[in-house]
This record gives sequence, structure tokens and C-alpha cells, in this order.
Amino acid sequence: MLEFLLGVLLLAPSDRPFSEERLLLDRQLETLRRILPDGPGSTADVLHLRTMAQGAQLGRVEIEAHPSVEDGTHGEVAYDLTALGGYDEIDRFFRQVALSHRLVDVESLTLSSAPERLVKLEASLRLPYWPTAAPLPRPPESARRRPSGVPRPTLEAYRRDQSLALGKSQAIATWRRTRRNPRLFLSELAAVVHERPVMIGYASLGESFTVRGLAVGEGTVRDLESRFERGFFRISEFLMAKQGACHRFEVHGTSPVAGPDAELPMPLDDPFVQEETPCRVDRDPTRRIVVRGPTPSAKKPGNGPLTLRLRAVDFADVFQVLALVSGSGFLVDSDVVGHVSLDATQVTLGEALALLREKARVAIEESGRIRRVSKTSRDPRTSDPAGGEPVSFTLKRADVRELLAVMTDIDPALASLGPPGFLGRLSVWASGVPLLELRADVLDAVGLVEDTEGDRRVLRRATGSDQPPVPVAATVPDRRLQLRPEELALLEFELAGVASNGSRWLAFAYSPTGQLFGYRVGDRLSDAIVKSIESTDVVLETSEGPLRLALPPIND
Repeated sequence: MLEFLLGVLLLAPSDRPFSEERLLLDRQLETLRRILPDGPGSTADVLHLRTMAQGAQLGRVEIEAHPSVEDGTHGEVAYDLTALGGYDEIDRFFRQVALSHRLVDVESLTLSSAPERLVKLEASLRLPYWPTAAPLPRPPESARRRPSGVPRPTLEAYRRDQSLALGKSQAIATWRRTRRNPRLFLSELAAVVHERPVMIGYASLGESFTVRGLAVGEGTVRDLESRFERGFFRISEFLMAKQGACHRFEVHGTSPVAGPDAELPMPLDDPFVQEETPCRVDRDPTRRIVVRGPTPSAKKPGNGPLTLRLRAVDFADVFQVLALVSGSGFLVDSDVVGHVSLDATQVTLGEALALLREKARVAIEESGRIRRVSKTSRDPRTSDPAGGEPVSFTLKRADVRELLAVMTDIDPALASLGPPGFLGRLSVWASGVPLLELRADVLDAVGLVEDTEGDRRVLRRATGSDQPPVPVAATVPDRRLQLRPEELALLEFELAGVASNGSRWLAFAYSPTGQLFGYRVGDRLSDAIVKSIESTDVVLETSEGPLRLALPPIND
């Protein structure tokens, strides 16, 4: 639009005095000079790029200029820019580049994960200029008339400047049509991973693009490939290989570019969020524990509604199953570990817990609404705090500091000071339990005693410590690539057990990262539906018909 308006102004006849024409042309030249300067201006360009990077809150910005290159009426200087920042800061930088008065062409960029949950940006940028020796086009027709009273040297300078304005306008129009900006690439990359257990570790864009990362689950990888193909990307190759609990993938293809006026959404997720050991399989050591209950008969039928048939289930997950079928709450110490195979038919909750005490040799306190599970018996609390809104937690080996921070988010009055450092881990399976009661159980489980000093809550270790207390606030969360139950693929579904409360059956299977999923009849997997659940098997409805998966026997 700018070059069109300038062309109209240059070509349109005018009855204005020459002095006004000269002033108008000078203003036009100044505007064009800001967009397309005369000759290379590395110092000014570096300052402009640095200002935009710092305005986008990028850190550790480094800019290196290359020698200028000229070809006729075309001149440019290439710059290599490196910086660190979050994904939204990088997107903000390229939005500023798109809106910059100075023409900037993004030739290529590379994004890679960096420590402290940052992304390293490496970009090659080209900034054009007008060569001082560039040939000028013929002046517009309107400039050929000679105003009266204007000396020839003054008129020749005016016509030369009109030619310069016309030449720059044409050059700017060409640059605007061909310059590149990766905003669409960044927006689409964030959209591809949105609400998927996917993490990007590397992405580059030039004449073609490459994206590398990690994903959890067969179904996730297939869905990811489909999403790449259905979006703005043009895929030429999609590669994947197994890596621990994850699949490592690599995508090659081409990506369209977006003009500076394109309306693009803000990235919804940071696809470069890095995690500690993201593909770690969180399962117990393979210490085998076998627990068998009595077999009901016509003379001695079972006393309760619960039936539990589990195979090599993590010890903490046994209590997750019990919580689901009985509605009771459990708090499990982190040292209660092992692979438990359990067969108990038509038992009460008390009978099931008695079997675990006897066969697995754990202590289970039954006072209060939360049952405490530990390796050794402990004296029960003398009082049970009451009150607080009902809360529900389903957490396996949760960091206690993070758990207390979440409780403080629920009730700010629980903000407290406590010992620095690691406070331990607990598994919590609870539904509708008063917050204060659960918090007291958590503190007791990890040996913390709470005192009130003035208007402050202070937590101290029962063993005593000379370290000054610090706020018990959330640290950087240990985020993991988490699969949802409906994203588990048929090939990954390995039946780990079934359980019933007398009215319905649940089936259980582990995710690739070690999270136990529970399924009811009618629940979906990524490529199947749970059709039926019995005491010995599960039937899944697949695209090729029903598939029966039998529960394996217990191997003593």
C-alpha cells in the first residue's frame, strides 16, 4: 500500500508551488530511507534488532553481521542472531519483526531446548538497503515539465530524487512480496502439540523444516502424524523409534510462510517445555509379592462385595484400586514398593486389608477417613483435625512440598514455613476428604510437626533441625509426558487386573510411563472400546472385530 501511494503521488500532476512539491518529496524520501536506507548501516540495524529482541524479553542476545552484498539495485546485509527465551517471547519477537518499519527477511531459524525450561533461538536475518551506486529509473512523466523560475541544477536534483523515490518504492514492493516470517510455523508447531503428550526438542525452518521430539503412546504418535499432515505443514517424511517409555519422532517437510498482515493465533502451549527424565518408566522394583485369599464355596460364601484380581501391580497402585472399588482413602509411604499379585474374591474391605497385612507385611492404620499404609506401625494421632472443604487427590509418589503447596492454593490460610530441601514423597488416593484432616495425615506421614508462632504456621521435623524455615512453596513442577486413558493404544494395552465392588467391574492397564489406568465398560482407547469386563478377561471392540484379553495366572 505504501509503495502504491508513493507511486500515485509521484505520477499525479499537481498545481502546488515547487517549494511545496520539494518539501513533500523530501518527506517521502525520509520515509523511504527509514524502510530502505541508503547504503549498509550495520550499526543501526544491529541496534534495531537488539531493541526488538529485548522488547520481546529475550535474553543473552548476540548479533553478528556479515559483509554486505550488492547486485545492481539490490543490496543486503545478513545477520546471525542468537538468544534465549520462552516460546511466547520468541513468537513476540517475530511479531515485532513482521510489524517493523525496517524491512527484515527471516531466511532461517533453529529452535532447540535449553536448560531452565528455555528455548535457544538461532536465526539468520537479511536486511536490505539501497546501494549508493544503483542505477535510477527514468523520472515520472510529471517531473518532465519545467516549473517557471526554478534553476536547472535545482530541477535536475529534484528529478533525480523523484527517480530515487520511484526506484525505492519499486524495490520495497518487491521485498515486501518476498520477505519471510516464521510466525505461521511457530503457531502451527504449538497447535500440533496442544493437549497431546508430546514434547519438541528441536525445530528448524529454512527452505524446508525439521522437527524432532518425544511422544508417549502408539496412538499419540499416529494422531501426531495425522495432525502434521492435516495442518499447514507439507510432510515429506515422518520417522519414529522407541526410546524408553516414549517414541522419538522426526518430521521433514515444507511449510508455507505468512505475510505480515496474517492474523495468527497466539501459541497455546510451549512445545519446548523440557522435563527431567521425561521418558522414565515409574514402576516399582520387581520384588514379587503374592497375596491369595480364600476361595468361596457353597458352604463358605464370601462375606463382602469386593473382588480383586491383580497381576504384578505396583504396591501403591493396589490401594488405588481399593480406593476406586471401596470409596475409601489411602495414604501410602514411598518405601511401600514391590510388584503385587493379588487374588481375593467376595471379601470385605477389612478382609482385603487383613490379607495385605499378613501376606505383604505392611502396617495399615484404620483410624480416621484416611488409612495410612507404611512398612512399620506408628502411634496413631491423638487428635483428628476437622474442617476444610472436601478434596480429592489421585497422586502416585507425589512430592510432599508440591502437595502442601496445592493445599495452600486451595486454602491460603494454610500457608506455612518449613524445613528447606526435600520433604519426601507420598501416594494419595482420596475422594471427598476434609482438607485439614488430609493435611494432618500428610504431615504425620513425613514426620513434620506444626506449631503456630504469632500469625505464622511453622513446620518442623520431629527429629529437630537447626536450619531456618523457608516458605513451603511449589518448586518447578516435575512435569512428565503424561498419557490419558483414552490415548492408550490397543498394542500397548496389557491387562494388569480386574476388580469389582459387586455392582460393576473395572479393568486396569499401565501406561508406557507407569501410570495405572482404570477402565469401565464403554470407555475408549485410542483405537478400541471396552466392550465387556469379566472376572477372567476383557473384550475390546476394535476395527477388526472383538478382541479378548485374558488375565494371566499368578506364577508362584
